[in-house]
Amino acid sequence: MKRRITILITSFIFSVLIWLYINLLQSYVVDISVPLNVKLSMKQALGSELPASIDITVKGKGWDLISLRLSKNPTYYLDLTNYKRDAKISTLQEIRNLLNIPNTISVINIYPDTLEITFDNLTEKKIKVKNNITVIPKEGYVLVGNPEITPDSLKISGATSVLSKIKFLPTEYAILNNINTDITKTVKIKDTLSNIIKVEPKQVKVSFKIELAAEKELNDVNVLVKGVPDDKEVVIIPSKVKLTFRGGVEQLSNISDEKIVVQVDFKSIEKDSTGFVTPNIEMPENLNLINYEPNQFQYIIKKKK
Repeated sequence: MKRRITILITSFIFSVLIWLYINLLQSYVVDISVPLNVKLSMKQALGSELPASIDITVKGKGWDLISLRLSKNPTYYLDLTNYKRDAKISTLQEIRNLLNIPNTISVINIYPDTLEITFDNLTEKKIKVKNNITVIPKEGYVLVGNPEITPDSLKISGATSVLSKIKFLPTEYAILNNINTDITKTVKIKDTLSNIIKVEPKQVKVSFKIELAAEKELNDVNVLVKGVPDDKEVVIIPSKVKLTFRGGVEQLSNISDEKIVVQVDFKSIEKDSTGFVTPNIEMPENLNLINYEPNQFQYIIKKKK
C-alpha cells in the first residue's frame, strides 16, 4: 500500500514538473513597474512633474522571465545633482541595466521612454493640512467640533511654478469605526508630488473629541429684529422661540441663551408678501441645531409716535 502511494506521489510530481517545463518554454508578456526616486541638491527645484514609476512591458520565454519576476523589486534612483540645465533622459537602457534584462527578453514598451527634466527657481511656503480621516462614533456617542491637526500647516519647497498651484495637502485617507473616546492618530501626508517638492513634516497628528450624545432645549429665547428704522417699531409674534440642540454632554452644558442670537432682518420683512418671516440663528461654531419652534413668525409694523 505504501509503495503504491509513493508511486502515485512520484508520478504526480513528475507530471507537474513536465507541465511546468512545457509551459515555461512558451512565450509570455509581463508588465513590470519600477518606482522612480529622484535626488536633487538643496539648490535645485524641478519645474515639471515626474512619474512615480517607470512601467515596462517585456516578452520572452517563461524560463527567462521567471528569474526576472523572482528578483527583488528594484528602484530607479535618478541623481540630478550634477545637472545644471534642462535635459531629456532616456529610460530604456537604464531600466534594462537595472533589471538585468538578458538579450533573450525583448522590451515591447516602456513608459515613459524619456524623462523631460526642467528646472525652475527654488522657493518655499507654508500651506494648510486638510484632514482626510473620518471618525464614526459608537452608537450613543457623538463627534464634537472639528478635528485638531498638529501641526496644522506644512512647509513645502520646490519650483515657484509648482508651489503657486498648491493651496493645501491632504492627509492619507482612513476610517475609524465604533469610537467612544477621544482619539489621536498619527497619519502621513498624502504627497503625490514627492518627486518634485519637499514636504516638512511628512506626518501630523489628528485629534478627535468624542462625547456621550445628548439633547438640550432652550425655551423662551427672544427673537430680535435688526435694522429697524428710527421712526418704526416691529412686534414679532410670538416673541420667543424654543431651540433644540444635539451634541456631546459637556458641549451642551456650556450652552446658554446669551450665546444664541435669533433675529429677523427688517429688510426681509419689507420684501415679504406672505405675512411670515424666517429668523436667522447665530450660535457657536460646531453646535448642531436639530429643531426650532415655531419656524416662522408673524409681524406687526408700527410707526413711532
